[in-house]
Amino acid sequence: MMYDVLEKIDMSILPEEVRRELVDFYLFLVEKYGKKEKVNDKLISSKLPETFYKPIKVKKYSRFNREEIYNAL
Repeated sequence: MMYDVLEKIDMSILPEEVRRELVDFYLFLVEKYGKKEKVNDKLISSKLPETFYKPIKVKKYSRFNREEIYNAL
């Protein structure tokens, strides 16, 4: 039953802001639960360089939530 719904999802009936949020959440789920390819004994989930995933050193870190991001746009 759930898979029938997936084939019928019509995002055009949603406002642009909600579509962006839905796509953002989908990408989050793909990153968290998606299958990862194994190449040369390394797990990769994208084609970005390894340095992209290294933490950036900052003096102060401020947390924010998803709602604040969309309110800033």
